[in-house]
Amino acid sequence: MTPSTAPTTTGDPALSVTAEGRLKTLNDAGFLDGSDCVVAVRICRQLDEEVTTDAALALAFAIRAVRDGSTSLALESVASLTAGQDDEADLADEADLVDENGGEREAPTVGGTVELPEPGPWLDAVRSSSLVTAGVLRVDLGRVYLDRYHADEVLIADAMRARLTSSVPPVDPAVVDDVMGQDGLDAGGLDEAQAAAVRSVAERATTVLTGGPGMGKTHTISRVLRMLGASTGQPLRIALAAPTGKAAARMNEMIESDPGHASPVSPAVTLHRLLGALPGTTQRFRHDARNPLPHDVVIVDEASMVSLTLMARLIEALAPDSRLLLVGDPDQLASVEAGSVLADLVHGLEAEDVVVRLTKNHRVQGMRGDVAAGLRAGDADAVLNALDSADEDVTFVETEAPSLELLPDVVRHAVRLRELALSGDPDAALDHLDTFRLLCAHRQGPFGTRHWNRLVERALADRVPDVLLQTMYVGRPILVTRNDYALGVRNGDAGVIVRGEDGPLAVIRSGSERLAVSPWRLSDVETMHAMTVHKAQGGQADDVVVIVPPLRSRLLTRETLYTAVTRASAQLTIVGSRDAVRHAAQTPAQRSSGLAERLRNDDLAGWQPGHER
Repeated sequence: MTPSTAPTTTGDPALSVTAEGRLKTLNDAGFLDGSDCVVAVRICRQLDEEVTTDAALALAFAIRAVRDGSTSLALESVASLTAGQDDEADLADEADLVDENGGEREAPTVGGTVELPEPGPWLDAVRSSSLVTAGVLRVDLGRVYLDRYHADEVLIADAMRARLTSSVPPVDPAVVDDVMGQDGLDAGGLDEAQAAAVRSVAERATTVLTGGPGMGKTHTISRVLRMLGASTGQPLRIALAAPTGKAAARMNEMIESDPGHASPVSPAVTLHRLLGALPGTTQRFRHDARNPLPHDVVIVDEASMVSLTLMARLIEALAPDSRLLLVGDPDQLASVEAGSVLADLVHGLEAEDVVVRLTKNHRVQGMRGDVAAGLRAGDADAVLNALDSADEDVTFVETEAPSLELLPDVVRHAVRLRELALSGDPDAALDHLDTFRLLCAHRQGPFGTRHWNRLVERALADRVPDVLLQTMYVGRPILVTRNDYALGVRNGDAGVIVRGEDGPLAVIRSGSERLAVSPWRLSDVETMHAMTVHKAQGGQADDVVVIVPPLRSRLLTRETLYTAVTRASAQLTIVGSRDAVRHAAQTPAQRSSGLAERLRNDDLAGWQPGHER
C-alpha cells in the first residue's frame, strides 16, 4: 500500500518539529511548509528512507509543488524557489508577513546556505530510491510526481487521445445546418467559430470550446443544446455541470436568458453531484469506470476551474460513446487545487480539430475589453495604455499603498448595503450586493481580503459601533465557503445579514432562489466586503475594484489580473503601481505539468511502473 500523503500536523502549521537537516533549514526559512515536512518525514520513516537524503528532499518539494498548484516537480526549478527572497517574499501567502494587528513582519530568509543537488544526479537519486520502488514517487518526463497525480495525468492523456478516434452516434446534417441559422448573429445566428463548435460536437466525441467573456460561449452552448434536442431517434440524455455551485447556477441563468435557448434540459449541477460524491470523501464517486454516467452528452462550463483529480474522475466515468464538451477560458486562473487542465488540453490538442477558439467579442466594449485583450496577449504597454485612457469605464488609481481614503466608493457601497439591510428589504440588499466587488489576490496581509474587510468594518464602526461588537451585524455581506445541502446553500453563494422581525436574518441568493435562514445556522461563511479573485471566478458585478498586490507577491500573475479584470461588466478600477501591473501582464502563472506534452506525443501513451522516463 502506498503511504498516505495527507498533511497532518499540530501546533504552528508553518513549522515541523520532526524535520532534520536541509528540511529543517528550509522549513525554518519558510521555503517548505510544516505540512510538507511532516508528510515527507512520516513517509520516509515508514519506508526506512533517511530523511536527510536527496530523495526525501525531492519528496518534500513535490508535496509543496502540489500545494502550489503544480502536478509535478521539475527539480531544476527548486533553486529558483530558494534563491532571491526579494522576488518570493510571500512563498506561503502574505500571511507569513503579517502580524495579528495587520502590521508587516520581516520576510523570511535562509539562515545559512542550503546546498541543493544538481538536477541530473538529484533525479537519478530519486529514481533509485525506495520512494520510487514503493510507488510513493514516480519519475517521468524528467519530472518528479506524487503517484496519485501521475496516475491521473496519464489517465486523462490516454483517455483524451483515445476519444480523438472514438465514434459517436451521428447527428443528421440537415439538423446541424438548420441550427446554424442563415440570419446572422444579431438575429440569433452564429459566427464562424461558433458554428465550427456546433459541428465539432455533432461529429466528435470531444470538443474544447474556449473564449473570454462576451465571446459567445453561452450562446454556442444553447445552439448545441438545440441541435442535440432536434436530433432524430431516442431523446439524448444531456448533463450540464460546473465545478462549483455558483458556476452551475450561473450556467443555468445564462442559458435560460440566451435568445437561442433550447428545449428544457436538466439544470446544471456541480461535478461532484453529477458524479455522485460518496459521504466522507471528496475523491471517490458513485460513477466511475465500472459504473459510468448514463448520459449521452456531458457539457462542463468554467472548465478552467476543474482540477486534475476531478477531471480524471469525470473522464473515467464517461460512457464510451458519449460526447464531452468542455467550455471555459484558459487565460483565467486555474483550479484552486493542483492542475491547469483546460490550458493543458488547449495546448496539447491544438493540432487537432477538437479545440475551437472564440475570438469575436460580442459584449465587452470600451477600455475594459482592451485591458483584457492586452492581458491575454501579455502586452503590458497595451494594458497600461488602456488604463491611462480617459474612458469612463476604466479607472487606474496609481499607488503602492492602497487605502480606503483612495477608494471612497468602497465605504459608500458598504454604507448603502447596511441601509438597505436595515430597511428589511432583502431583495434590494441582495441586488445592491451584486453590483459591487472588491477583489484581492491574497487572503491575508496588507493587500489581502482579511485586511480590507477589517478596514471597511472599522470605517462602518465610525458610524455604527455594533459592527465591531456583533459577528452577524445587520449589513454584513457573507460568502458561503462550503456546500450545505440541508440548508440549500452552496460554496460561492453570497448573501447579506438583514433586519428580521425576530432579529438578524441571513438572506442568500443561491442561483435563482432566495433563501432566508438564521445566521447562526451558517457554520461556513466569511465576511465579503472584499473577496479573493479565486472566489470571484465564475461571477460578475457591475462595478469591480481590483487591489493589485506588490511586486514581491507570487500571486502577481497575468491570470490573476485577467480573471479580476473580466469580473467587471460596467466599471473597472485598478489600484496598484504601474510596475506591478506591468509585471502581472508579463508573468504567466507557472504550473508544472506533463499533460500537454503527453497529448502532443503518441509515443508517451501509457506508462508502466518500473519504466521511469
